[in-house]
Amino acid sequence: MDNFKDFDKFQKDQEKLAMTLADSLGMDYYDLQVNKPSVEALKVVDEEVALKLKVIPIKKDLNTIILGVVDPFNPEVETLKQKLENEGLKVSLAIISNQSFDIAKDDYKFISRRKISYAKVFEVNTDVINDVNQNIDNREDLQKVMLRTLEESPFFLLDYVLAGALKFNASDIHFEPYEKKAIIRYRLDGLLYDVCELSQTAYDLIKNRIKVLSGLMINVTNKPQDGSFSLTVINKKIDIRVSIIPVGINEAIVLRVLDFSQIKVNLEDLGFREDDLEFLNEAIAAPNGLILNTGPTGSGKTTTLYSILMKIKDPTIKIVTVENPIEYKIEGISQTQVDETKGLTFASALRAFLRHDPDVILVGEIRDKETADTAIQAALTGHLVLSTLHTNDTLGAIPRLFSLGVDVKLIPSALRLIIAQRLLRQICSNCKEEYSADEDLIKKIKAKLIDLPKRVKTSFNFDYTNLKLAKGKGCDKCFNTGYKGRIGIFEFLRMSKALEELIYQKPSEAEILKAIKDDFVSLQQDALIKALEHKTTIEEVERITGLI
Repeated sequence: MDNFKDFDKFQKDQEKLAMTLADSLGMDYYDLQVNKPSVEALKVVDEEVALKLKVIPIKKDLNTIILGVVDPFNPEVETLKQKLENEGLKVSLAIISNQSFDIAKDDYKFISRRKISYAKVFEVNTDVINDVNQNIDNREDLQKVMLRTLEESPFFLLDYVLAGALKFNASDIHFEPYEKKAIIRYRLDGLLYDVCELSQTAYDLIKNRIKVLSGLMINVTNKPQDGSFSLTVINKKIDIRVSIIPVGINEAIVLRVLDFSQIKVNLEDLGFREDDLEFLNEAIAAPNGLILNTGPTGSGKTTTLYSILMKIKDPTIKIVTVENPIEYKIEGISQTQVDETKGLTFASALRAFLRHDPDVILVGEIRDKETADTAIQAALTGHLVLSTLHTNDTLGAIPRLFSLGVDVKLIPSALRLIIAQRLLRQICSNCKEEYSADEDLIKKIKAKLIDLPKRVKTSFNFDYTNLKLAKGKGCDKCFNTGYKGRIGIFEFLRMSKALEELIYQKPSEAEILKAIKDDFVSLQQDALIKALEHKTTIEEVERITGLI
C-alpha cells in the first residue's frame, strides 16, 4: 500500500483520501455533498444494512445501480453486491468518504422505513459444486477443502458448506460458536456430525453473509431472528430456512435444508407394510373423515401427509392446507401459512377455508379445542381432513382429543384412522454385511413378535433357527456411519365397532389397547420386522423404540 504512505498528510482531507483510493483501484469516486443520492436508489438497500456496511446507493437507472462504499475490501459488501445482482440489478461500486457517508445516511429520513428483504435466490458457485461432486467422497475430504478455502478464499466457504450438505443429504446445518472457535455440524439421518472448525473471525464472516442472504439485520445480535433464502444448484431450487439465536457473546445458526426432490412422495416408498398400506389407501379414498398422524417433531409426519396429498391430488378435487410453516410448495394445492401476529391461527384459517368449497383439508397441527372442533365438524360435513397431534403413539391420540374438550359423541363418526410413526436409519447398501444373531437375542425377538395379527404373520415367514441380521461397516458412501437414508416405522389404529362403543366411555390408553390388541402392530414390532428384513439394525431399533 505504498500509495498510502502519505496517509497521515491526508487524514484531515477525507475527500482527497477517497479520491486517491478510487484512483489506485481504478474505481469511480463520488462526493455526496455534490451528488446527492436519489430516493429510488436508497430504497434498494435497507437503512440498517447501509449503516452496518457503510454503503450508500447513489443512483438507480432501470436495472443499474451505483453503490458508494467507504471500504471496498469488506467481504460483506461483496455479499450485498451479489444479492442485488441475483435480484436482476447490474451493480457498480464507487468510492465515497466517511464524511460523505455521514452526510448521505441522513437522507434515509426521506423514505418510509421498511425492511427490504434480500431473501432471494443464491446461486452456489459452479466451480465449488463441481469440486465437491468430483473430488469429495467423505468427511475428511470435506474438512480439508474447507480449511483450504479458509486460507485461500474465505468468501466461498459458505458455498462449500452448502454444497457439502447437498452432497451428503444433510437435513440441517448447525453453526455452533464457542469462546475461541465455532464448529460446523451436519445432521445426517437424524444425528449430528462435526464437519469443520472455524476461527471466530471466519465464523463472523460466514454468519454475516448468511444474515445478508436471508434478509436479517447484521447489527442485531441480542435477539432471535428467522429468515430464509433459496439456492439454485444445477438448475434445481432448494429452500433454506434460517434460525439465529444469541448464545453467550455470539450467535448460533441453524439452516434447515428443504429439498423437495429428496422427499419420498410415493406412499409405497415410505416404509409401510403391505397390509398397512391397504388400510391407508382405503382411508384416503373415502370422501370424508379425519386421519390423524402422531409422533414427535422430526418423526416424518409432514412427509407422510404430503405423500398422501400427492397420492390423491387430482384436477377434479380442491385441496387446501393450513401450515406453520409451509415446508414445501406443491403446485395445484392452495397453501396458507399461519401468522398468529395477524390473527391467522389454525382454527381461523380452517374456518375461512371451509367457505372455499374444499374437498380435502390438511391442518398442520391440532393443538387446541377450537381447531379440534372445527376439524371434526369439517370431517363430518363431507371433507377429508388430515392433521397431526403431538402424542407418543396412536393409543394416546384419543385421550388427547378428550383432554382438548372435543365432544365425545362426535369422535367415532369423524375419526377414520390414527397413525403413529418414527424414522429409523437404513443400513447403507454399499457396506451392508450379514451376521448370525445370538440365542438370547433370538428369544427376545420371538417374544416381541409372537402376538402379531394373522394378516402380518401370513406375509412374513422368518426362520428363527438360523436368524441372520445385518449392519453396515461404514464407507465413503455413508459418511462412515454404516447408515444411509431413513425409513419409516408405523403403528395404525383403525376405527372399529368395538372401539366406537368404547370411546363413548372415555377409555384410558390401556383400555384402548385391550380392545384392539388382536389387530394391533406396535412401533417396535414394525421396527423389528424391518430389522429382520435387513433394512435396519437391531441397535437402531432399540435407539428409537427402546430395549427389546
